[in-house]
Amino acid sequence: MTTLLLHLPPEVLANIFRRLTTSELLNVMLSCKFLRNFIINDNAIWRSAGQKKLFVYYSIENSNPITLSWYERSRISYNWRYGVYKAQVLIRHYTNYMPWLLFHNSEALVMSVGSALQCYTTNKKGLPCCKVACWKLQVPKIKRSGVRTNDISRFVLRNNLIVCGNRDGCMAVYEVNNIKQKPQLMCHIRDCHENGEVELTTVELFNKNEPFHIIATGSNYSSVLRLWSLRKHETHEPTPDVIYNNHDISVTDITLSNNVGIRCMHLNQLGNKLAIGLNGNDSPVLLDARSCKVLMTPHEKTDLKQVVRDIQWHDANTFVYVTHSGKLRLIDIRSHDKVYDAMDPFLSSLYCVKSDGDRSIIVGSSEYARCVLFDTRKNESHVQIFFTQKQTSPVYSLDFNSTKLIAAADRSLAVLDFDVNPANVERRDYSYVFR
Repeated sequence: MTTLLLHLPPEVLANIFRRLTTSELLNVMLSCKFLRNFIINDNAIWRSAGQKKLFVYYSIENSNPITLSWYERSRISYNWRYGVYKAQVLIRHYTNYMPWLLFHNSEALVMSVGSALQCYTTNKKGLPCCKVACWKLQVPKIKRSGVRTNDISRFVLRNNLIVCGNRDGCMAVYEVNNIKQKPQLMCHIRDCHENGEVELTTVELFNKNEPFHIIATGSNYSSVLRLWSLRKHETHEPTPDVIYNNHDISVTDITLSNNVGIRCMHLNQLGNKLAIGLNGNDSPVLLDARSCKVLMTPHEKTDLKQVVRDIQWHDANTFVYVTHSGKLRLIDIRSHDKVYDAMDPFLSSLYCVKSDGDRSIIVGSSEYARCVLFDTRKNESHVQIFFTQKQTSPVYSLDFNSTKLIAAADRSLAVLDFDVNPANVERRDYSYVFR
């Protein structure tokens, strides 16, 4: 029987180290190179040590997860929880915008800037290279009277299509064969709601079978959810004036009650349920995407001060949404009950939300380009606050993966990189604020 720790069998060593805390493991790693390499490369040790800790994975729409060892996950999890990161401003503007972005499979950043859609690829470190765009395009515009712009309000990328909803009341649909190649215009539909008198605020693309594309559109100033069935064509001319003829398109209207408009919506991964956030009501609507039957209704009373600003599916049975009054809620569609209820630490309005489908939820606030990380196991407080940029702007849109958080403000776009050495980076810990 040996009396030396280094002579013990590997399974015995692993069993001993699984009983240590994280700080004790780090101290053992400093003792010698052999133990350091052994502890780093044994996933079971770090999986056991991190059972109760919060791990940030990747957002629901980001379908290409980064493969990390359990040691790397634990190290990066520490950085998320204690505010250890490097911040970098990637894009600056001299005009105020309300951008929308998508970090597609962690390999390309697609972002709206006014009426332009831009794509930037990532480098070897996973950071978007925003000096030169991979491609840019201008959506077709309609000149309107009044103060409305031609900006893109929101867009969705799914099933090799990009659907853009514009504030001029029109919709543009693009075909995408490769995210790194410029999309081709498939169709441009004018006057989507109220004969074009109101903006197109939100769009969603259904997972339907051939030979139709089903697109849902909503306006902040109309209670009608409109479903567009677009017939697929084998060939089409990619010109800015393509408009579907009447025989190529059919429209179904669904009127939602107790609201003054539709602010946001999101389809679940199975493609059979649509969560809808309303203007004039802080209670969302759940719609069966196949039968168009309303499964969950909002509050009976309409309140113009209440708005659901963004809504996302958390998993197959729950969705998360944020409101103008600063509420963050998680709803179970089986019981229609709130299973998580939190508030912004500064009681500010919340503009956007993303979930990793596990325990992490990140929201964008209306003040100081601030993002907040929440743990669905903790109702009483937030986990961490990130001031992404030195601006007073809201965070209009965000996306993330295991190591990066990307946030878009009115005049800039910033990325926070959590894959850093805590010993070399200043800690910006605001987890204690307003607890």
